[in-house]
Amino acid sequence: MLAKLKLVKTPKGIDSVLMLSAMLILWIGNYSNLDLMIADSMFDGERGHFAGGDSALAGSFQFGMILLGAAVIGLAIWDTLRPLAWLASRRSVLRSVALSVVLVPPSIYLLSSFSDMPCPTDLLRYGGLEPYARMLETLPASASGMVCLPAIQANTAWWLLALPLFWLPGRPRTALLLAGVMLLCGLASGWQQQLQGAQFFTHTLWSAWIAAFLIHLLHNLFRTEDALA
Repeated sequence: MLAKLKLVKTPKGIDSVLMLSAMLILWIGNYSNLDLMIADSMFDGERGHFAGGDSALAGSFQFGMILLGAAVIGLAIWDTLRPLAWLASRRSVLRSVALSVVLVPPSIYLLSSFSDMPCPTDLLRYGGLEPYARMLETLPASASGMVCLPAIQANTAWWLLALPLFWLPGRPRTALLLAGVMLLCGLASGWQQQLQGAQFFTHTLWSAWIAAFLIHLLHNLFRTEDALA
């Protein structure tokens, strides 16, 4: 266990985790039927629609994430103008988290604009007009443009994956535990969208992976700057 935590603390170890997780998500999306199995379980065939509807709880969660993100950005701006009594490493983490709030949601949205993957509600299988296609498959030229991969509906929550940086490198166990909690929060928000037929499970996983990759880059960038200072 300690060896695994030591590996995660190193840049090469995190790079390996990101690479392996991307390969796993790619395999699930292209060589398994997990997406369809989950979507089928949420679709009411008799009524012809997905089980989930608009959720006030989901909306409140999104609004809460926006407020929390704004607070983090405000704290980072305050620290820039009137530096807090923090170590330089802690200040770098704050900037990484604040930039994650700013960059993660639009990055996911921008990447989704290059995708033509169908959403569940667009599929013939669920009453739509489009054929089902996996990530590495080519859609017919007649298919209409869609924005469903990566999932954008819950992207305001994925910057939370940057919060465990505050516990690195000193407390890797706490950071790993908190990362798991933040991942579950993001997956729960994505699950609500899946209940509405707005996205597939792997679409949510790709959003999480993109957020983690971007946060990793930001953290390395500021850590390098601190080393050169």
